[in-house]
Amino acid sequence: MVRLREIVAKFAKAEAPVLISGESGTGKELVARAIHEQSDRRARPFIAVNCAAFPDALIEAELFGQEAGSGNGIPVKKREGRLQAAEGGTLLLDDVGELPSQSQPRLLRVLEERTFEPVGGNESVKVDVRLLSATHRSLKDLLAQGKFREDLYYRLKILEIDVPSLRERQGDVPLLISHFMKRFATPNAPTRISDEAAKVLAQHPFPGNVRELEHAIRHAMVLAADQPELRLEHLPPDIVEGHLARVSNVGMRPLHDALAQYEREYLRHALEACQGHKSATAALLGISRKNLWEKLKRYGIEGH
Repeated sequence: MVRLREIVAKFAKAEAPVLISGESGTGKELVARAIHEQSDRRARPFIAVNCAAFPDALIEAELFGQEAGSGNGIPVKKREGRLQAAEGGTLLLDDVGELPSQSQPRLLRVLEERTFEPVGGNESVKVDVRLLSATHRSLKDLLAQGKFREDLYYRLKILEIDVPSLRERQGDVPLLISHFMKRFATPNAPTRISDEAAKVLAQHPFPGNVRELEHAIRHAMVLAADQPELRLEHLPPDIVEGHLARVSNVGMRPLHDALAQYEREYLRHALEACQGHKSATAALLGISRKNLWEKLKRYGIEGH
């Protein structure tokens, strides 16, 4: 979506905190990374912390670090927190709505004074970090329930981005396909996607948002290893079946005919991959040579 990219580019030039909201899987971390990569801090670290991934007793040590000492007679080693690891760069607090109430004042101090004290420490540590936060929950609702500090809420949302679902920004699908193909690339992976596969992905509703597309490309890249391009048969079955069902529903052709065409194309591509050898093709498809021969005869496909 052009509007989203424009907002990201403008926010990247600022230093104020950004609150990124949106449904689960919409790509909020991708937005945060884009802000960082277009900012003056891009040469410094980008660190992401999921606030929901740590028990309340551990999240402060994870964020602020911990001084050496002992607790309940158990020695504790000194450790650096994520804030220090992100020095000069950007820290993303994902699922910020899950941040425990006792940790919220410490985060507020970072925003207001750019200082903090490690767990078990007495000395303040200065830090130069840009703070981004992301949530799929309504922080306003948490505020009303007394689970989130009002002063912290307003400090986090100086700049705001609401990330639409992928179905609302289908124009971003080709860019995301390219991004994920590069991320999951291996020396023998395809570098391009067929027009047919790209069209099917562009028309898919993606109820799982960007995360579903990411998993689909990762799945396809594994199946398409050693192939020149990523094709329709490499996509997850539910996406292909959904496409065939949509085609049938709009009255373009009966589902039986659509499935037959898909099987014909699948066989043709498999035969090409095996250079026309039927025995190798049957082994690749996990069917008998006789079964393959019958299918090839039915569809008028030649091999040797």
